[in-house]
Amino acid sequence: MKSNSYARVACKILKYLNDCYENGLEPSIDSLNANMLGISDRQFYQTMKMLSDDGYVRGVEFMDVTQP
Repeated sequence: MKSNSYARVACKILKYLNDCYENGLEPSIDSLNANMLGISDRQFYQTMKMLSDDGYVRGVEFMDVTQP
């Protein structure tokens, strides 16, 4: 399995969020971002969007922006 497959990235994100929850910490964008996961910004956005759409994460706002 590719090291940056959807399943692996999603598991890393969910593990981080679970660790925050279990330790009473607020998730931080400084600790959860594309660079920290070793993936592109696009893959991070798509993975977070899918996790949100599937009901695994809440409270994330997505802004679709087109670039010239």
